Amino acid sequence: MTITFERVIQGFHFTGLAEVEPAESATDISPGWPTIVTVFALHLDGSHKDCIDIIDPSIVQRIEQMLAETV
Repeated sequence: MTITFERVIQGFHFTGLAEVEPAESATDISPGWPTIVTVFALHLDGSHKDCIDIIDPSIVQRIEQMLAETV
């Protein structure tokens, strides 16, 4: 499922879109896995330009982790 998000990190306001794959429990034939979040559009401080390619990947990973914890 695709979600929109808004997060403030160190005074910067990030908005964007992310794809969320919910966690699944293990079954007899497959292992379980945690919630997986992939940010695919990222805007900084209200800009209209997608900045996912120029933002430090650790910030993107932090946003993904924050989203995974709240979904």
